Amino acid sequence: MIKNYIKTTIRSLATRKTYSLINIVGLAVGIASFLIIYLFIFDELSYDRHHTKAQNIYRLVNIYDFDGVGENSASAPFPVAFTLKDEYPAMITNIVRLFNFQAPRSFVEFEEKKFNEKYFFFADSTFFDIFDHTFIKGNPETALDENGAVVITESTARKYFGNEDPMGKTIRFEISQHLHVTGVVEDVPSQSHFRFDFIASMSTLRSQFGGQLPQTWVWNPCWTYMVLADNVDPADLEAKFPEFIQKYFYNAEKDNISMYLQPLVDIHLKSKLDYEITSNNNITSIYILSAIAIFLLVIAIINYMNMATATSASRAKEIGIKKVSGAFHLQLVRQFLSESIIMSFIALIIAFILAEFITPVFNDFTGKDISMYTLFEPQNIILVIVLGILIGIFSGLYPAFYLARFNPIVVLKSSLKHGTKSGLPRKILVVIQFAISITLIIGTLIINEQLNYMKNADLGFDKDNIIVLPINRTPIANIYPTFKKELLNNASIVSVTSMDDIFGASHNTHEFRPEGLPDDQWQFYPALVVKYDFLKTFDIKLVAGRDYNEANKTDPMNGMLINEAMVKHLGWNDPQEALGKKFKSFRGEEKVIGVFNDFHPTSLHEASGPFVLNMKEFPGEVMFFLKFMVIRIQPGSEKNALMFIEKMWNNTAPGRPFEYFFLDEELGELYADEENLSNLSLIFTVIVIFIAALGLLGLASFLAEQKTKEIGIRKVLGASVFSIVKNISKEFIWLILLASIFAWVIAYIIMSDWLDHFSYQITLNWVTFLLAALIAMGLSLLITSFRALMASRTDPVITLKHE
Repeated sequence: MIKNYIKTTIRSLATRKTYSLINIVGLAVGIASFLIIYLFIFDELSYDRHHTKAQNIYRLVNIYDFDGVGENSASAPFPVAFTLKDEYPAMITNIVRLFNFQAPRSFVEFEEKKFNEKYFFFADSTFFDIFDHTFIKGNPETALDENGAVVITESTARKYFGNEDPMGKTIRFEISQHLHVTGVVEDVPSQSHFRFDFIASMSTLRSQFGGQLPQTWVWNPCWTYMVLADNVDPADLEAKFPEFIQKYFYNAEKDNISMYLQPLVDIHLKSKLDYEITSNNNITSIYILSAIAIFLLVIAIINYMNMATATSASRAKEIGIKKVSGAFHLQLVRQFLSESIIMSFIALIIAFILAEFITPVFNDFTGKDISMYTLFEPQNIILVIVLGILIGIFSGLYPAFYLARFNPIVVLKSSLKHGTKSGLPRKILVVIQFAISITLIIGTLIINEQLNYMKNADLGFDKDNIIVLPINRTPIANIYPTFKKELLNNASIVSVTSMDDIFGASHNTHEFRPEGLPDDQWQFYPALVVKYDFLKTFDIKLVAGRDYNEANKTDPMNGMLINEAMVKHLGWNDPQEALGKKFKSFRGEEKVIGVFNDFHPTSLHEASGPFVLNMKEFPGEVMFFLKFMVIRIQPGSEKNALMFIEKMWNNTAPGRPFEYFFLDEELGELYADEENLSNLSLIFTVIVIFIAALGLLGLASFLAEQKTKEIGIRKVLGASVFSIVKNISKEFIWLILLASIFAWVIAYIIMSDWLDHFSYQITLNWVTFLLAALIAMGLSLLITSFRALMASRTDPVITLKHE
C-alpha cells in the first residue's frame, strides 16, 4: 500500500512539475525557518536547566521602595545569606553568595601574562555544591575551602598556562592578592545566565575587609542563591521574610524593604532587575518569534492547500476511474493524505539541508552557538517526525476530502469545471496568507521604529564623542587629578571627569534623609558618584544654582546636585526653592548647591525619576567609587586622542592592558535584545513574504492558464495588454484589501501590548499600517501583472487552439 502511495506521489510530482516545485520549495523554506527558530527558542528556554538542582534553586531579590523611589535589586547584603540559612535550616538546604567588588574589570597576572578580566568572582565554598560544573582537575567538594583558592575554566587555563598543569600555580589578583589554582572546570555552558572565568574563595576577602566580611545590612553587593528542600514551597519561605526583615534590617529602612525568591530557570527570560549579574533576554521576544515560526508553517501549508485544490481538475479522471473501479471515499482520502505526508517529508529533508547551510550564518548574526545536531536528540527526533506528519495532514486534509468528493459520472463526462467549487475556500486561504504577511510587516516596522526611537531619543545629555576608561584599582586612580590635568593639555580633549557606573546604562542607590524627614527614616535615591566637570563633560544643563567647583574645597563634603524630578518628588515649588535644602547621609550633612535638567540615567526600558550626583570626600570612598574616567574629545579626533591617551596610560600604568569604549556604542548595547528581535523579525518576515509570493505566483499562473482562451478572444476583439493584466489582477487586489483590514486589527492589538513593556514608546501611526498594506499590494500587483503580461503576449492564434 505504502509503495503504491509513493508511486502515485512521484507520478503526481512529474505530471505537475511547476506546481509541485512551488509546493515543495514553499514547504521546505517554511520548515527550515521553523526549525531554526525552534532551535533558537530551545536554546533560550534551556538556560540554567543543566544544573541537577535547577528546579530547587532560587535567587534572593531585595526591593527597596521609598515612596516609589528605590531599587529592585538582584543582589543582597553580605550577612543576609547565612543568616537566612541559620534561621530556616529545614527550608534552605544550601546557600551561596557571589561577589565581584562591583568592578567592571579585575587585573590578573601570571608571570609575563597580564589581563583585565571581566568574569572574576568570589564565592562561598558551597558554590560547586549548588551549581554543576564538570571538574577536569581538582576536587569540587574542597576546591573553595581554603583562603586564597581559585578555580578557573579550561579556556582560562590555556590562556595563562598553555599546556602546563595549572594546579597549584599562583596568580596575582590586583597586584597584591596571591591566589593558587585548586581546580579547573569545563567552560561555562552558553545556556547560563552568568559566566565566570575565575571563582575565588570568599574567605580570601577577609584580608580585603580588615579580617572579616562586611557586616552591614545596607550595602547589597552579593548575588545570593539558595537551594530549597524538596518539600518546601517557595511561597512558604517568602511568607517568613517580613519577620526576618523586622528582626535583622536597620530600623531606619526595614519598613521599606521586602524580599522575594526568583526561580533560577526564570532569570534569563523573565528578569529585568537592578544590578543583574549580566544582561538578560526577554520572554516577549520568544513569544513573537514563536508566532512567526507558526505563521511560516501556516503560510507554507496554505500554499499547498491552495495549489492542490486549484489544480484538482487535472486529477479528476483518475479519481473518477478509481471510484468506478470500486474505491471507497475513505480510501481516496487516505491516498491523498499519504501523498501529502510523503511530500511533507520530502520538503523536510530539503529543509534540513537548507537549515544546515543557514545555521552558521544565523549563529554569527545572533551570537548563538546552536547546532542542527540538537534535532537528533531523542525528544527532538520524535518532534521532527511528528512535525512532518502533522504538516502533511494539515496540508492535505482539505484537498483530500475535496478531491475524494468528486462525482465520477460528472468527471468522466468531462464536465467538471476547473477548481470551481474550490474558489471560495482558496480565496479565504489567500486572505489568511496575506493577513499574516501584512501583520508581520507591520510588526517589523513598529519594532524597528521603537528601536530607532530608543537609540536616537534625547537622553538629556550628550553621549557622543565620549571615551570611557575603566580605571578602578589602577595607578591612574591614585593620581587622578594629575592624570586629568595632563590629558587636558591635548587639544583633542575637551573635558575630563569620572563616575562610579556607566552613565546612561546603570547606577547605584545611596541613602539620604532629606530635610523634613524624621530622624529614624532614610531614603535610597538613584545616584552616581562623580568628580568635577561631570555636567560640563556630558553637556547637562543647570536650571538653578551652580556646579561643583574645584576652587571651593568644601563642595565634596557639603554639596550635592539633584535633578528637577527630585524637586517635584519632595514637593518643592521650583528648583530655586531646592537650593540650600539639606540632605543627611551616613557621613554627615550636605546641601543642594545645584539643580540640573532631567536625564535618563538608564535605558529607556525604565522610567526616570529623582536622581542625585554626589561626590565623595574620604580617601577610601574616593578610591572605591573611582571606576570610570570619562573623556570628551573633539569630533573627528578619535585617532589622535586615543593615541595620546594610550601613551599616557602606558607611562602611568605600565603593564596594565589599555582598554576603552565609546559611550554611544556601549549605550547602543542596551537595546541589543530589541535590535536582535528587529533583525530576526525582518529576516523571517521576508521569508514569509517570499513563501506567500511563491503561492501567489502559482495561483496567478494557474488562473492565467484557466483563462488562456478568454485572453485570446479578448486580444482578437482589441483588448489592450493593460486591460488583460487588470482583469487577472483585480481578484487578488480585493483579497489583499480584505486581508489588510484583518491585519490592521490584529497588528494593532499585538503591537500595542508589546509597546506597553516600554516606559518610553512611539505612538502607533496609521502610515505604518498603510505602508504595510501597500507593500503587500505592490508585491501582489508585481507578481500577477508579470504572469498576466506573459499570458497576454501569447499569439491569440495559439491561445484560441487551446483545449
